[in-house]
Amino acid sequence: MRRRAAILFAGLLIIFTGLGARIYSLSENEIAVNYSESAFSVDVQTVKGTIYDCDMKPLTNEKAYFYAAVKPSENVMTELKNFVDGDEYENAAERLENGNPIVIPIDKYENSASSITAFPVTQRYSENQLACHIIGYIDSQGRGISGIEKAYDEKLSSGMKTVSVRFRTDARGRIMNGCEAEISGNEIPKSGVILTIDKEIQSAVENALDNAEIECGCALVLEVGSGAIKACASRPVFDPNNIAESLSDENSPLINRAFSAYNTGSVFKSVIASAALENGIDDFTFDCTGSVDFSSVTFNCHKKDGHSVLNLEQALMYSCNTFFASLGQLVGSEKIVDMASNFGFGESDYPADGIATASGNLPSANELDSAAAIANISFGQGALTATPLQICAMTATIADGGVYCEPYLVIGEADENGVKTEYRRYSEKKQVISKETADFLCEALRKTVTDGSGKKAGSEMVEVSGKTATAQTGRFDDDGEIFNAWFSGFFPSDSPRYAVTIMIEDGGEGASSAAPVFREIAESIVLIPD
Repeated sequence: MRRRAAILFAGLLIIFTGLGARIYSLSENEIAVNYSESAFSVDVQTVKGTIYDCDMKPLTNEKAYFYAAVKPSENVMTELKNFVDGDEYENAAERLENGNPIVIPIDKYENSASSITAFPVTQRYSENQLACHIIGYIDSQGRGISGIEKAYDEKLSSGMKTVSVRFRTDARGRIMNGCEAEISGNEIPKSGVILTIDKEIQSAVENALDNAEIECGCALVLEVGSGAIKACASRPVFDPNNIAESLSDENSPLINRAFSAYNTGSVFKSVIASAALENGIDDFTFDCTGSVDFSSVTFNCHKKDGHSVLNLEQALMYSCNTFFASLGQLVGSEKIVDMASNFGFGESDYPADGIATASGNLPSANELDSAAAIANISFGQGALTATPLQICAMTATIADGGVYCEPYLVIGEADENGVKTEYRRYSEKKQVISKETADFLCEALRKTVTDGSGKKAGSEMVEVSGKTATAQTGRFDDDGEIFNAWFSGFFPSDSPRYAVTIMIEDGGEGASSAAPVFREIAESIVLIPD
């Protein structure tokens, strides 16, 4: 019995010794937790990678607004008056009464006070965001919904940073005095996507549209010889900071009109002229009396008493509808459609991965089954539609000696240090008309501005070339039929660098409404330092 009792006692001693050691260990851990440094953190927002222009100038993450990190203290309400007032002040005071710190937006930056730390946070979009239809917008979760934001969401999200505020607390969870709030993640991300857009040219284009008070329309600029889209602006604009406001707007500001299809009117006449010249029809003349009949349909010229006898160059200069309606009969439907297809009509453009334009409508040769149908398409009417981007690419092709370049929008990407790391080229070059044909058209388009229908596009600063259009839409209002106004041209005439296309919905005559916008854009670009 004694031996059993001794063994039992020894066993209990070992057990209680182990329990004592365990209790001590837990006690030590509790002390470490109680006295360890803790914190109260607030996430303010996330900041995505930057969208740059061709010169690495930021198009997003360009501006900043300010927040204040506020700790509860005896003097905090007095200090807070320097940062906010009115209802914002009352709301902040109510939240601080709970004893927890707050982070609030402020309208102006003031030097930090003892209980308040002011700090900047990158604003994704500026108040008047440039190229908003190209950039697109994100939702409340930071996901890209349209434009480059959507197409390159993965790349832009890979550089995302979270702006956080950290308040140090003591062992009881109370905010520690004497410690400023710690701000992290509010550096502007350097990684992102690099566009072909030139910020200065984009600004010039948008200013020209606004100066002309264009409600619905667009303008874009292509670099001749490369296809790089240097500017693309659509009206009306939308506010990417307040998308809900645009959803109910009857003018549909979320639509990028530069990538949408419209009736083209006379800017398409260059295609008919190209088809004629490429097929040996270079000496056609026609006596315009003001109207012509095909398939029992009468086609009127804009000059009601007629232009008299014209050759091809003169018909382009004065934009004679009856001439081209008659020329189209000689060219024929198959050659017209083939030439238009070579210029890119009837197919969507893909200026960037994940971004596609409307294809427009290029009737097939079988659909052009009557003389009237051929007459219609020969001056850009009927079932034909095209995007302003397609028209601008056509104009750039003529300016570049007949070489077509596929329009593109993205140059490459930038890494976390802002260094270009990947390049993408979308430009596909092909000779669609001979240099001789292109040279003929360039001279005719130059004379269109100097002596023809495009005089209001003329400039004393730079010689320009181009074509006007007043496109029937088949829609009517109380004042009659609605016309879309166009001007598409290039400059300088002797050594083309940029092609520019303007389209104005319900704009009336292109010669009077679109041509002056072209002139302002051309002159503004010329003044931009290289």
